[in-house]
Amino acid sequence: MEFRPAGPEDAGPIREICRDIWDGHDYLLRTIDRWIADGGVYVGVVEGKVAGLSRILRLDADDWWLEGLRVAPGEQGKGYGRLLHRATMEELRRIARGTVRFCTADTNHSVPLARRDGFAEMLNLPFLDRSFGRESFPPLAEALARHGAREAEIGEPGLTEFLLAACRGDYAGLLPRGWHHVTATERSLKKSLADERILVHGVPGAAEAALVVGPSTQYDEDLDLNLVAGPPEVVAESLLPCLGPLAGEMGRMDVGGAVPERFLEKCLAAGFRVPEGFSRQMVFELRLG
Repeated sequence: MEFRPAGPEDAGPIREICRDIWDGHDYLLRTIDRWIADGGVYVGVVEGKVAGLSRILRLDADDWWLEGLRVAPGEQGKGYGRLLHRATMEELRRIARGTVRFCTADTNHSVPLARRDGFAEMLNLPFLDRSFGRESFPPLAEALARHGAREAEIGEPGLTEFLLAACRGDYAGLLPRGWHHVTATERSLKKSLADERILVHGVPGAAEAALVVGPSTQYDEDLDLNLVAGPPEVVAESLLPCLGPLAGEMGRMDVGGAVPERFLEKCLAAGFRVPEGFSRQMVFELRLG
């Protein structure tokens, strides 16, 4: 297998590979042109034909991310996935230092590959989603007032510390952004959450619970439920009822994300469901030399 960086001419063959993945809903069908333009996409070529792909993404100075590992449906079962993974890891060790992570569904074939390569399992959380498309909601401001909640900015006194504590306590020290995770620091929170919506219960300087929601990292029309913090009862009573109005205001009616186990029961009671095909989101990590 030839392993090389992808070029614009590879976008069409990659779309063909992804055409029937997830019943035609593979996010790469929409993002591959941007991915190739941004760099870090590699293809595995067999007898002149693209048989698979992968991507190496630099999230921060010492934070690296693996994603997009795909093998053409007609080429599966021939060992190309292992070859792609091995070549990707060789390239990563050549160019990167620090920490490399990737996130996947619990049913993905990459899970045993990661464990064989020495990746440590950092997170294993229930994944849930909900569509608000057929419901009607009051304006967000009205919903917030009704449920004793409010919208906050990341620069609010005490909020960064509150969210950092949640990352350390429930997310293994990581900050989730959909299917990407970076090391949770004051800097990464302020950078990553500057363009996200933060719903809070509690007065400034004394937040008791929070939900962080942002545009999906995969689907342009969806939202990612990125961070849930505080007592589950408070989240359920004060913040979850405001998700529908928030989605309506943002014009994105499908919300999905991984939630810590202690929030699972309350989220299911609020109308979230386990998607078909997988039930958990897993994050793996490897320290590079």
